Amino acid sequence: MKTKEELKLSFENGDIPKQEDFWEWQDSYWHKDENIETKLDVPHQDGDIQNYPKIVGLDNNGNVARLAAGDLGKNIANSSLTSIAGAGLTLGANWTLNTSGLYYSITGLADVSNDSTFDTFLSQNSLGRIGKTNGKQPFLNLPSTLTEAERTKWKTAMNGGWTTNTMSVAIITPPIVDRQNKNYWISLRGANLNLPSTSFTVEIMANNGTTVIATIPNSQVQLYTNGIDLTFYYNFKDLPIGQYKIRLWNGVAYYVTSLTINVVDVLNIVDISSLTWTKKIYNDASNAETFGNGGAAIYQSNSSVKPYSSTDQTIVGALKSSKINNVGDNFYLEFLVSFQHSANMSSGTQYVGLMNNASTVDLLDQTLTKIKTVGIVGNSIGYRNYYLNNSLVGTNGAGGSGGTNETINVIVIKNGTSMNVSITARGVTSQVILSVPDIEYSLNMAVNNMGGAATTSLNITNLYKF
Repeated sequence: MKTKEELKLSFENGDIPKQEDFWEWQDSYWHKDENIETKLDVPHQDGDIQNYPKIVGLDNNGNVARLAAGDLGKNIANSSLTSIAGAGLTLGANWTLNTSGLYYSITGLADVSNDSTFDTFLSQNSLGRIGKTNGKQPFLNLPSTLTEAERTKWKTAMNGGWTTNTMSVAIITPPIVDRQNKNYWISLRGANLNLPSTSFTVEIMANNGTTVIATIPNSQVQLYTNGIDLTFYYNFKDLPIGQYKIRLWNGVAYYVTSLTINVVDVLNIVDISSLTWTKKIYNDASNAETFGNGGAAIYQSNSSVKPYSSTDQTIVGALKSSKINNVGDNFYLEFLVSFQHSANMSSGTQYVGLMNNASTVDLLDQTLTKIKTVGIVGNSIGYRNYYLNNSLVGTNGAGGSGGTNETINVIVIKNGTSMNVSITARGVTSQVILSVPDIEYSLNMAVNNMGGAATTSLNITNLYKF
């Protein structure tokens, strides 16, 4: 067989090569000399990458290789890709990803909750543009997106579960203290005073409500979970004479009382030993066991005055003191009322409080302060209801089968034509604020008939003017 060069020379010399030499050379040229030993069949049918997973690739030098057909057309939108070292995406122009309402998720992120270097949020404006923020603007805008109930819930959660509803103080007792070297217990009564035990402050403020005069050590504050009461003790000996407000911090917000504590050099104590008493007994009968003396008074039942009866509501005894103030005087009055009677015998009612000194004592409820206690018939442990200004404020049992034998504490504060009245029975305190005339007042007690022997007594523990 002639070589390619010999065939070429024959053509140049005008010689016509033999046919078998030409075809043999052609076969050798295409299949041996140029290393094309096989050929691809011309495709006549459609296929898929599962059945036809390879395609032919060609490099710049004419070398061929098999490639994975599944990699053709692969991109971020139709593939589950895996990055390699150095991979990333740098935008060359604005780019928008429109989810068309479909879910768009980023999963598998590391938890960096405790990593202080992660202090930036992703944020979005109304057009959908995404940026980074330190959280200030979203935080400032948050309250306007919440309902009142949601704001309250959020504030409470932020305050460790303690309420952050608006605090209020309706009464401060005592409202006046002197500069003796002694601790005074100050009681606040109001609403939402259940401060968190780990985050609160109680401060004494100047009357302007902005200048802090003293901070009460937390160890001197007694907190209650009922939200109504808060007490603290403090020695006022170093404070200048004047009026002071109280500021409370509940971990989220401040509240400054509108009421004040008046610090004076010396309290104007009323001499209760000089009080005199008058009495009225049913049918003007004799009852030497019912009387008053100085700061104390006592009613003792007597069947000879009127036969005992569980259904007879007639008032059978009443007592009235001499006046405790002059017109224009403000005063603080605290006294104890004790009840003793058998169980399951009576719905007897006792009235205690203050009456108009100008009125004559009678067998009536003459108290302007409207404090009333009513024993319940048919209960073996002597339950008793308590009323302030004719409104039921509490029910407490006597705590034993022997009847009722208990004491309630009463505080009355007159300030102008306003009178704060509070009663504490079995650790439960109720209070009311009344509008009253600026007149002279006397203590008053009236008791109705019962189904057996009964005793009601009154003892003044504190009375001073301010």
